[in-house]
Amino acid sequence: MKSTPAGRKAEFYTPPSLAKKVPTKGGPSLEDALRRADKAVAAVVQEFEGILGEELDELDVLLSSFRASQDEETLNKLFRRVHNLRGQGTTLGFPLITRIGTSFCAYLIERNPNRPVNPSVIEQHIQALRIVLKERKAQEGDAISVSVAAALEDVVRRELS
Repeated sequence: MKSTPAGRKAEFYTPPSLAKKVPTKGGPSLEDALRRADKAVAAVVQEFEGILGEELDELDVLLSSFRASQDEETLNKLFRRVHNLRGQGTTLGFPLITRIGTSFCAYLIERNPNRPVNPSVIEQHIQALRIVLKERKAQEGDAISVSVAAALEDVVRRELS
């Protein structure tokens, strides 16, 4: 035991080694494991469209709340939700979600904290995410989708300068 600054005693516990519990032989083959993983990802991909719709509805609610309050907590909730979608987008077959989400996150991360957040920039990103879902632009998207994503990135660049 060691003493802590407050004079209390701290106990250190070393868990048993997991190596003794994990068999070194047997189990599924690499091919079987990959096949099961691919099947699991395919199931999640199908669920993602429904989840995305729910998330976009929640983003609309949060945006309305932010417009009314301009509070940092609501802004952080918006950021976290879009950040999560951004992280899932490409993995689940929606790289445009990732691209639009990255633009949104860059705006909030890199903005001058002394300048107010422009709610219309947030709204434009949410609308673009909704269009990706509506049009099922699961892959790279068409020329219009790509130009919308590029325009959002340009808006963010201008807002940050």
